[in-house]
Amino acid sequence: MYTMRGQFLLTPSDAMNFLVIGDYSKRNESCCGATQTADGPFSGIINALTSIPQLGGQAGAVGIASPPLSQTSRQAYANQPVTQQIRDMGVSGEFNWDLGTAKFTSITAWRDNTIVAGNDVDYSGLDIVQEPSNSGNKTDFKQASEEIRLAGKSGPLDWLVGGFFANEVLSSSTAIYAGNAFDLYVGGVASASVGTNPPNFLEIPGFTGSPPGGTFIPGVSGEQDFYHQTSKSYAFFTNETFNITQGLDLTAGLRYTSEKKNADSNYVDPDGGSGCGRLLTSPAALLNPASPEYQFLFGYGCSTVFNPFFAGKSTSQSLSEGNVSGTVKLSYRFTEDVMAYVSWANGYKAGGFNLARVTSPTGPVGPLTPNLDTEFPRETVQSYELGIKSMLANRTLRLNASVFDQQYTNFQLNTFTGIQFVVSTIRKLESKGVEFDTSWATPLRGFSLSGGVTYAFTNITEFGDSAPLFAPNIATSLDRLNNRLSFAPLWSGVAAAAYTVPLSSSLEFRASVSEKYSSSYNTGSDLDPRKLQGAYGLVNARLGLGSPDGKWTVELWGANLANKYYYQVAFDAPFQFNQIDAFLGDPRTFGVTVRTKF
Repeated sequence: MYTMRGQFLLTPSDAMNFLVIGDYSKRNESCCGATQTADGPFSGIINALTSIPQLGGQAGAVGIASPPLSQTSRQAYANQPVTQQIRDMGVSGEFNWDLGTAKFTSITAWRDNTIVAGNDVDYSGLDIVQEPSNSGNKTDFKQASEEIRLAGKSGPLDWLVGGFFANEVLSSSTAIYAGNAFDLYVGGVASASVGTNPPNFLEIPGFTGSPPGGTFIPGVSGEQDFYHQTSKSYAFFTNETFNITQGLDLTAGLRYTSEKKNADSNYVDPDGGSGCGRLLTSPAALLNPASPEYQFLFGYGCSTVFNPFFAGKSTSQSLSEGNVSGTVKLSYRFTEDVMAYVSWANGYKAGGFNLARVTSPTGPVGPLTPNLDTEFPRETVQSYELGIKSMLANRTLRLNASVFDQQYTNFQLNTFTGIQFVVSTIRKLESKGVEFDTSWATPLRGFSLSGGVTYAFTNITEFGDSAPLFAPNIATSLDRLNNRLSFAPLWSGVAAAAYTVPLSSSLEFRASVSEKYSSSYNTGSDLDPRKLQGAYGLVNARLGLGSPDGKWTVELWGANLANKYYYQVAFDAPFQFNQIDAFLGDPRTFGVTVRTKF
């Protein structure tokens, strides 16, 4: 891993300056394994296959954790590398010109991010599905943008006008294939679902007449899709602040945004989806569709990854939309150090397209019918806020507080179904609460304290068409505890202390400690109660020596010093019914950072 960053400031005159910033980074990572947090009813199937030599396994091998699961285990399993190669680079230039009566600003930027990632999709020691680390799993995102602003003051009016343009190009390819044990695993799960003991691992070969690995061919059967999306966004905006009377200001802003997107999707099944096709023409198709055996055979064997009705399909979609958004704020300054305000604003997030395979519950081939219209609508929000900002005690104590209410329509939520990601839209969502933050430069020179706390009730008030993606659903019969959005704790807060003291004219000592607290929240977009993360706090600290002007610094740091075990996100384990896996936050970690400027 390495990162380079540089900047150059050019000042042709006192009225002009031009700042250029460039950066380049490259990383080769092995990240990230997932651990089990809740077992499904067929968790033993993986270990049974992994340990039976006659079925291609290895005696005594373990492919997945066995119950009872440890609540603090960091044990992860994999049968192939989980790697990613990332390249990120960009350049920006900011030009400022003081015209006397106004200031002209131009900001030009370009960025390119590329990632090639491989994954052990099932996060087990058994080769169920494969996602190789090559150009078949690559995402490249390029963006060029330009912003121009002209700002000035005329009597009681501070004014600003500007324009913005962005051009984005996204190219993404996904390649997921059946693994060496896919036939045996799916057959074992299907037969176990109706009580067959021991499970009949050869159920799929029995139905299709092909040997293990001959129905769903390892490294061949699956999807090899490619997506290309372009986006052009234009915006024109203005923002004015008018001084009505001493201390009383009215601010109003208006923005018009035009968004145009085009998306091309190409769906490729290297074997034409023959695995699912052979199941559909085998005696398995005569099973009772209500039978769990049927549901697992076709639910996994004809999932979107292996769906033959996507083979050779391609689509071209486009959307064009315009939006006017604005803000109004009334503020009153009681003194130079105390100000209160009330504001309203509305916001907008453009619609887009699901760049993934999406099926329709009804159609010519039933639930296997491809849905080639993957557009989702724009998201909007109405925001209201009332607050106060203050500097007290000779400007050594800052106290800010506010109450807010944000009402979203068609909130865009990225949901993982256990097979794929789908962007769904929640019809109505509201977030309301209070926020408080403070900082204090104490009488002890160099010693400061800061903190903040937020109470936010973020609740889904109308699910709309997204309801089937939330618990209870086809994946779990467990009811959700509430309708509070994922990753939305009721309480969150931070407290920090910092101390800086000069040791000499050329050396300075710095120390800081902080804790970030969060009450419980659900990490699963479907609000499955098994994905709940309990309340926790993370303590971080840093000790440093460096020059007072910041030209060099050496820091010793520690993160998660209390070694808290917590979920970054919990999710439905791919192709493992009713099992929950999780990506965990880092354990107690120490490090050294060296910084220099020249």
